[in-house]
Amino acid sequence: MKTQIVAILAIVAVITALLTVSAVSNEEGYNVSPCDAIDISLENTTVTDFLNATNMTTVQVYNFKGYKGENTWMVQWYSSNRLLDVYVNVATGDIVGIEEKTGLSPTPTPTPTLTPTAETKTWHSVITFTDSGYKKSEPFTIKGDEWRINYTVNPVEGRTDHSIFSVHVYPENETIVSVSSWQCSFESCNGTKYIYEGNADYYIEVIASSNSWKLEVEDYY
Repeated sequence: MKTQIVAILAIVAVITALLTVSAVSNEEGYNVSPCDAIDISLENTTVTDFLNATNMTTVQVYNFKGYKGENTWMVQWYSSNRLLDVYVNVATGDIVGIEEKTGLSPTPTPTPTLTPTAETKTWHSVITFTDSGYKKSEPFTIKGDEWRINYTVNPVEGRTDHSIFSVHVYPENETIVSVSSWQCSFESCNGTKYIYEGNADYYIEVIASSNSWKLEVEDYY
């Protein structure tokens, strides 16, 4: 656990660099910063039990408005096949909810159990774009409550040590609070980021150099 805590502190430093949020002067009443939310989350036994039981790979903080009528930070801890979402009130610091999910991809309801009126969700491609540097996408619409971004990054041959790649996802007309952000630098990488805030218009900002990259947005509805 001590090793995990050291890793977590390093991750917190990365998140601090990635998120630009006013913690004291915001019309939404942000008295709790993203790093405060992580610290509050770590004090909960459910989180420590999760960290002890899994090979936790990283932690992200998202602005999650409207959770049970409250404005919260969603502190998302995750391993290769499990997610633990902790919702922390941005004004009081109270933990207002904890949800655990197994598997990073939703499992469709088996066909035999479907009724004639049952609704089966599937993944729908929204937008795909590639580039080799800075990119700000046009706004796109997400219909579902959940969506994902598949990404691939390939450094220029001989320039791996200079490869920089970071992604920020914002609601349309928003420039400060992102709903998701991550980075992959100095290496080739590919993966999928799941976002649990939808039913709105969003855009993606990519900051990159010395590499080529590809992003594919998929909506789940």
